[in-house]
Amino acid sequence: MHYSSVGILALILNFIINRDVFKNFPKRFKDRKCGQKAACCYGFFVLSCTFYYIIDIAWGILEANSNVPGIYPLFYADNMLYFFALFLTMLTWMRYIVAYLDSNSRFSKIILHLVWVIFYFGVICLIINVFYPIIFTLSETNTYTKQLGRNILFIFQTTLYMLTSLHMLFISKKVAGIEKTRYIVSGINTFVIEFFLVLQIIGYEYAFYAMGLIVSTCVAHSFVEAKEMREKEVYDHIVNGLASNYDVVYYVNKATAQYVSYEFNNIYGQLEIGEFGEDFFADSMENLPKIIHKNDQDLVAGFLTKDALISNLERHKSYSTDYRLMVNGKAKYTRMTARKTADGSHFIICVENIDAEVKKEKQQLKALNTEKELARRDELTGVKNKTAYRELEKSVQTNIENGMDYLPFALVVCDSNDLKLINDTEGHAAGDEYIKASAKLLCDIFKHSPVFRVGGDEFVVFVRGNDYPDRFKLMEKLRSQVECNQRIGKRPILASGYAEYDPDTDNRVSDIFDRADKEMYKNKKELKSISA
Repeated sequence: MHYSSVGILALILNFIINRDVFKNFPKRFKDRKCGQKAACCYGFFVLSCTFYYIIDIAWGILEANSNVPGIYPLFYADNMLYFFALFLTMLTWMRYIVAYLDSNSRFSKIILHLVWVIFYFGVICLIINVFYPIIFTLSETNTYTKQLGRNILFIFQTTLYMLTSLHMLFISKKVAGIEKTRYIVSGINTFVIEFFLVLQIIGYEYAFYAMGLIVSTCVAHSFVEAKEMREKEVYDHIVNGLASNYDVVYYVNKATAQYVSYEFNNIYGQLEIGEFGEDFFADSMENLPKIIHKNDQDLVAGFLTKDALISNLERHKSYSTDYRLMVNGKAKYTRMTARKTADGSHFIICVENIDAEVKKEKQQLKALNTEKELARRDELTGVKNKTAYRELEKSVQTNIENGMDYLPFALVVCDSNDLKLINDTEGHAAGDEYIKASAKLLCDIFKHSPVFRVGGDEFVVFVRGNDYPDRFKLMEKLRSQVECNQRIGKRPILASGYAEYDPDTDNRVSDIFDRADKEMYKNKKELKSISA
């Protein structure tokens, strides 16, 4: 019974140390693809150890009572289950350390393939052993005898443990910080299991392997618990600091590119773990053409490269880019912000919907532009007002003073004749109609040039663009129409003056205006003399 006492003690310690694992395992199993992979694999390892302890305890009891008649079937079945439990602890341990280290290396993939091969090979050997003893035999007197297959399987197991342990200790020399500690502890822990397995092979009468498992379980538990505490800190940080501001948060391992996404449900106000992936950058490039507006794909692709993230986050605490996300065929404005964790081990990629914000800004800008435009429009005629003319004059003057060759332009200054008389005799309503008719006449003739009302009955036309080559024809057309109106007694009667910019002599816009204004007064006198 001394053999079983070790297993009983190991089983009790296992339940005490891992009580939370047994309690929370169903949830961990459910969340195994959502960032809880290591915790789930550790749970499987604990369960396989528990199974081994129970079988090991039973073996000690059955072996102590091997002389009891009829115990042969139970003893044989327990020996079969013993080897199965041995293979199972090896499988679950290897899967756990790979998940714990977040390792996606080629060696880790090879280890996982090898452990599955050895596990299946061991199971097949157990099945064969029922018909042809290759692992062990059990005589009718319950005498246990080792066979060659047992040694071969143990050699496979110990070799796998040794290679894994040496590889982890080797890798630990190339890394630093918490990652170095994790590799060292995992390597030593694997060596401990291997060491006690070798002792078990040498002296199967003693429960060495159970001792090794409980030692490894104790050490592993402390690190799993510490890792879960860090994950909880990350989760709490995202809940309290990020989730309320962002729609999706990606937590990306800088070294391995493994990631987990957290989605904030705005309807229920809850943070939900979304998806877990092995390579954030590869998955992003694969999904990018499917969900990003075609004109923004290069922008986002450049943002979401590992080198770009490292480079930009070395210079800035965070940085972001705006792009359009395609949702049901419609473009939605979205902002992506990148930052890193305090220890620099992970990237935090935050995504937020800014569609409403952008639309609101556009509406405000449109309203502001409309407001500015209205502020520069003459309320009565709809043409530009004196304020707009002063702004244009200032802009042109600045260009002239800076030595810039401004586009050729000319000014036409106009004045509505007899406005005061119309207001006094026919009323201000008739005067307003007269002003509007004057503005319409100028707009109809100078179709490609802005018209300004700069006084009660005074207008300025800034002749440019397509109107400039035809400026003399347009002036002739204006004066011909006015003379025709005057002959038939039709309104409006506009006195006009013309002057064009000469870059060799003109230094001020006001000089051009003055020349046109003088010519306008000259034309005004001519029109009055004709009417008299």
